[in-house]
Amino acid sequence: MINILFDEISGKLNDHYRTKNLPLFKCTVGDISMHDKNSEAAGDVDIDESVILSLVSIEEENAMKNNYPIKQIGSSFIQEKSAVYINIYLLFSSKYKNYDTALEAISHVISCFQVSKKVFFMANDVEQEAILNLHNLGFENLNNLWTVLGGRYLPSVIYKARILIYQQSPPLNGALITDIREKELM
Repeated sequence: MINILFDEISGKLNDHYRTKNLPLFKCTVGDISMHDKNSEAAGDVDIDESVILSLVSIEEENAMKNNYPIKQIGSSFIQEKSAVYINIYLLFSSKYKNYDTALEAISHVISCFQVSKKVFFMANDVEQEAILNLHNLGFENLNNLWTVLGGRYLPSVIYKARILIYQQSPPLNGALITDIREKELM
């Protein structure tokens, strides 16, 4: 499901670049921690001269944790295992040789998701939506993030995509209890 969201988001950003007639810019889904390693080893050219979309973190949405697993549909009840609601953090990093171009690419990422589309619908087994919100890190946390990624800082922006739902088990059906009988004890 996360891969479907990444495809939707990178496709939306690439469409934004095309409609604004910006052929210089593109969005690539990839591991940003490899950007310095690929430069040294003449590796993956896809992440050069592009905006790289990477997964930074996944967290459970605690506010949605108290969901009740039994639902009534008509006269029958369906029991499901509790769903897991998650938020994911997306890192858009701009890797261009020219710093001004990198800043312009990040500016277009922000304008794309603030002006046009912030809600993404994914049709997998269950239709779901993810809402993108700009996420702010302080300087210390930003430094820690790039240290963990093992690379030099690139112009970047982080978005929080909330709420994806994971419901793995098939529901169990049951009938409505309409009559209670008392059994005599002998």
